[in-house]
Amino acid sequence: MDGVPVPVSSRSLTAPSEFGPFDVLSDIAHRYYVDGFSEQSITVCAQWLSLTVAAGDVITTRYLLYIEAIALEERGRNDEAIAVAKSLLAGLGDDLEPMWRAKALSVVAESSTRLGKHGDAIAALAEADWLLQAIPTNTYGHLSASMAVALALRSLGLLEQADAALSRVRGSHDTAANLYVLQELALLSSYWGAALLLIGRDREAAGHFAVGASRARAMVRLAAANDDRHMVARGDVIEAYAAMHLGELALAAARVRAAAHQYVARPELVETHLMHLVLAREATTAGNFADAHERLTTLISHAELASREVWAATARASLAGVHEAHFGPHPGLDEWRTIARNALTREWAERETRFAALRDHDHLRELTAETNRVGQAVMQDPLTGLGNRRVLEQFVDQTPGRAWAVFVDVDDFKHINDTYSHAAGDRVLIALGDILRAQSRDTDLLVRYGGDEFVILPEGGEDVAVAVAQRVHEAVTAENWSSIADGLSVTVSIGVGQAVDTSPDPLTAADVALLSAKRNGRNQIVIVR
Repeated sequence: MDGVPVPVSSRSLTAPSEFGPFDVLSDIAHRYYVDGFSEQSITVCAQWLSLTVAAGDVITTRYLLYIEAIALEERGRNDEAIAVAKSLLAGLGDDLEPMWRAKALSVVAESSTRLGKHGDAIAALAEADWLLQAIPTNTYGHLSASMAVALALRSLGLLEQADAALSRVRGSHDTAANLYVLQELALLSSYWGAALLLIGRDREAAGHFAVGASRARAMVRLAAANDDRHMVARGDVIEAYAAMHLGELALAAARVRAAAHQYVARPELVETHLMHLVLAREATTAGNFADAHERLTTLISHAELASREVWAATARASLAGVHEAHFGPHPGLDEWRTIARNALTREWAERETRFAALRDHDHLRELTAETNRVGQAVMQDPLTGLGNRRVLEQFVDQTPGRAWAVFVDVDDFKHINDTYSHAAGDRVLIALGDILRAQSRDTDLLVRYGGDEFVILPEGGEDVAVAVAQRVHEAVTAENWSSIADGLSVTVSIGVGQAVDTSPDPLTAADVALLSAKRNGRNQIVIVR
């Protein structure tokens, strides 16, 4: 692996909180893949998986499996990629893990498409796309999964949907992550323009090349700001390819030759395909037919190996142009172009069928989700999203042993409504609901008891209940309430109560404690045993 650039750390498309102890291994494996060294990436993933599995590093194991799957896909080993992705899915067990499921299913979808198994691809992609809704937005997990889904959409020819998925996450993360999003957007525009050229829709293609040039230029600027000369060069190549189709061949060729010295033009990289296409066009124009022929035949073999049919077809069309420029017009070339264009036009038309199938999957899931939502709405407070009193009653009946309760009440809430408006009051309650979620655990029950009163039934004894109460009180004190309305301040009174023999309901004692907190001046915690 001599000569392969390996960074100390590469955090692309992952969240800091999601790293495992051996994360540096996945960083290195991913960088091999990004720089076009897919075989090395596959090799190190296979080697290091035994270590991370033995060490119990579940997170790094998942990253290595995913990287191995996409690297296998890059090498055209699609059956193996599906097998590795399914191994990742199997390792998730019964856990939802929406980010990992979406990423693994996207690999299944893209590889299945390349194998001609469009039914399998659409089923996997529909589930992956649906899972995006379960991943918090503006997180690395959402970005990473969105990019995986977008690439799977592109493989099915659903370019509008792929563009929308990438555009939604553009600019919402740090510069390193956003750089990869811009790169994929620029490549998508190039792919889109090339596909339209192949079916004779030149005017539409020109529009996508113009967009691609703009996106590539933004990528170059961001890469330069991030001091990533490799990505600067790759952005230059993407922009040069677009410029060639916009009538600037000489400029495009000069840009490509300059960029060639700034990064390793690995055959696995799409940018390397674009480089060959630009230089082959220049060679053809200059009458260097042998050079053009060699570049294009090399490109065809590499594109076919990676199952990149659009780029292979683009190279074949360019090769036909080389033969025509060298030997003159030939009826056979016209016939070949007609046959190829008809086949590609039929393939393009099938996009509508695939989109309809994907939409049908979505409609079925929406119907199921709506049914679940109707049931959940009966048990949920619509303003804060917390449970309501019906949930509390059911929980107390079905979960005996929760002997402590925390009662939270907003001090002088009527004054807030009267002074700052009921809309501001609602925003206070929503913010308080968020604070309760942040300061509680998944096993604690959170309920909007009524009006401005909230209840927490924590799992554990007195120490846990008191700790929750203190965290909530501190968080309310630290909150910037003036962001809701100028001059607004909010305090809460909190009662912590224990069940007694005469009152098995823990709310009774907590209610007494809350009343005591109110009578003693508010903005405090009172505990009643």
